[in-house]
Amino acid sequence: MSLRPSIRRRPALAAVIGIALALALALSLLAPVLMPRPSWAAAGDAGRLVFILDASASMATKAQGKPRMEIARTVLSDLIADLPAGIEVGLLAYGHRKKDDCRDLEQLVPLGPLDRKALTEKLSNLTPRGKAPLAGAVRAAAEGLRERAGETTIVLVSDSAERCGGDPCALVKELKASGIRFTMQVVGFGVAAKERTRLECIAAAGGGAYFPAKNAADLAGAIRKAVAPAAEAVGRLTVKALRDGQPLGAWYDLYAGETPRGPGQPPLASHPIADQGEVIRLVPGTYDLVVREREDTATPALTFTGLRVAAGETIEQVADFSGGDLMVKALRNRRPFNAWYQVLRAGETTAGTDEPVASGPIGIEGATIELLPGTYDLVIQNQEDLGQPVRRFTDIPIEAGKSVQQTGEFAGGTLRVIARKGGLPVKARFEISIPGAAGAEAQRIGADSIADAGERIGLPPGTYDLRIRNLDDPGDPVIDFPGVVVEAGRTVERRADF
Repeated sequence: MSLRPSIRRRPALAAVIGIALALALALSLLAPVLMPRPSWAAAGDAGRLVFILDASASMATKAQGKPRMEIARTVLSDLIADLPAGIEVGLLAYGHRKKDDCRDLEQLVPLGPLDRKALTEKLSNLTPRGKAPLAGAVRAAAEGLRERAGETTIVLVSDSAERCGGDPCALVKELKASGIRFTMQVVGFGVAAKERTRLECIAAAGGGAYFPAKNAADLAGAIRKAVAPAAEAVGRLTVKALRDGQPLGAWYDLYAGETPRGPGQPPLASHPIADQGEVIRLVPGTYDLVVREREDTATPALTFTGLRVAAGETIEQVADFSGGDLMVKALRNRRPFNAWYQVLRAGETTAGTDEPVASGPIGIEGATIELLPGTYDLVIQNQEDLGQPVRRFTDIPIEAGKSVQQTGEFAGGTLRVIARKGGLPVKARFEISIPGAAGAEAQRIGADSIADAGERIGLPPGTYDLRIRNLDDPGDPVIDFPGVVVEAGRTVERRADF
């Protein structure tokens, strides 16, 4: 089922955003237990981020009693956990496989949709061993962007300058001049003063900034600042789940909008929804949101399509699991009668072939069905007339706390059939068909035995062929009554005398 979202937009003032971002960063670093940390802002206006991590031997040097490599792994893993939906991320490292090889650089995770598991696993397996071919790593990262439109942010995390004779500053200038679109951000971790100038040159050449760090807290802040230049171009989606006005334990899955989803396609983001709601920071774009209950997995999910997230704005989507009512009645010749209903998700209108959301009898007083908000199809089946005709209603909107009524109207007449032999009842059977068009075969719609007193058969108005078969006599002789006309509200009789 699909709901068009009801969106409330709140324009963001630049000054307020700046203060809020600074405060959020400070709180997340100094006292993270005081507030939930929302998904981190996307890096780059195209939502692409490439990390280059120094894993050379110098990263085994300790800071605050721990190897720099261990600190860098932890900080980057925490950041990856906070990266937003819609972002593409790649990871390249150097100096981690061989002791004295200036060609030791490896693309650990190719640039693509955020894969938190792959990124954290690759980080956990890095051990500092060898040289620092910084220029080679920068070239490899940038050349992979040559065919991509839009800007990408490259974040270099290193504790030293080039160690293999390259000139990464000149190289960055050359790559930028060749038309590759990227911004170079550099985080220096425990870098000596004489080497800092060379790293600052790389950042300046790449249109970015240099961020120094001496310890774990510095590094966490520096890396987050390095990916934050595009924060002002990020939008926010607030998601809440309610039932009868109260918070509901629920879970959201977020997907790229305006893109067909294949079976089993993983979401861009997935997370429980807290009582106060979840704030998701997103690269501007269009998204689809699916919200489902955490405990009652049988409850259908609510789907909201076409959520447009704009830079600097917040939209709010409430998934209201409060029920709305669908009131169903069935009339035959304008009088209530017993029938059967099936409620299906919109688009699934074939009774008996799709699993219904709800089904049951419609009594003389009708039936009231409580449904989650959404769009549904309804099938009402006439069980009194032969052939069990149906009425279908499509795209019925159900809203929380509101009622919608649908009435299935049918017309029907009665065909009374009697079988006699010598004035006495005979064991017999009737067959009823709808005559075919010229040259076409008739369509049989029902057959059954005939009681001694005769049978009363409900039929929709129309013309039918009737055959009565004598089951008592050898050869099962038959009598045909072609072209029997049945009218609404009337009874027509046919008697077979054998």
